[in-house]
Amino acid sequence: MYLEILFWIFVTLLLLFLSTLFIVGIFLLIKGIQRKMVDLLCLGIGFTVIPIGFVGNFILNIESGYLFQEIFITIGFILAVIFTNLTFHKNRKSPAKLILIVVIVLAIIQLIFHGMMAIERNPLIYYLKVSFDLPYNFLVFNWMAWSFYSAYKIVKSQDIEPWIKVRYRLISILSFIMSFHGIPEFFQPYDILWGSPSNIISVLVFGTTAVLAVIFSVGFFFAWIMPNWLKKYLNRNYQTVKDSEYTEEELMNLIRKQLAERGNNGNN
Repeated sequence: MYLEILFWIFVTLLLLFLSTLFIVGIFLLIKGIQRKMVDLLCLGIGFTVIPIGFVGNFILNIESGYLFQEIFITIGFILAVIFTNLTFHKNRKSPAKLILIVVIVLAIIQLIFHGMMAIERNPLIYYLKVSFDLPYNFLVFNWMAWSFYSAYKIVKSQDIEPWIKVRYRLISILSFIMSFHGIPEFFQPYDILWGSPSNIISVLVFGTTAVLAVIFSVGFFFAWIMPNWLKKYLNRNYQTVKDSEYTEEELMNLIRKQLAERGNNGNN
């Protein structure tokens, strides 16, 4: 009974993760279309398709549903890397292209393993999948974390509203935290479906993953769709200077320019 209650608590957290991620995705899609920013469009599509994959997995309710889910997660992860590259590494010296290639290769490997597991689940295939999934997650989210942190180091010295600085710092922290969400998979019994309410270890693995995902999605929600009361609180000691106000595009251009200058000077 207690195990089932715990399971449904974690299901609620997973639904919270999916709903907030979808809302942020739609927000970024609209923002990207309005401002004609391809990078925001990529992240918006990426955040939108991941919940679609989970919902599709639930509707299918068969083993192949995990392959269906993984396809959409793969699209979301690759688009997240493309967003990072376009936003922070366009026209500058960085390993951006190499990282994208490695992520795509790891994503293909994950799809192959999921396809094999749809046919037969065995410990070798499962732990190989998990072993490749770990660097896959680390690379996607730590690349985003490092890029946002590099941008934060630039904006924190600029005369820019504090809530914008908080956005960059928050996303860097959240992305770093999310990079560890593949670790609990090592403790999942290979012969039991993820999140099975009949197995306490599976429920705990499911719960740990759900908690990390919720922290990430809710944090991203506040980073991108920050309510006015929070903006005002963060800006409480800030004196607005009219000439220092930046649009989203101007801020991105400022960050790219300074990142490029640092890269050319070998100060990255």
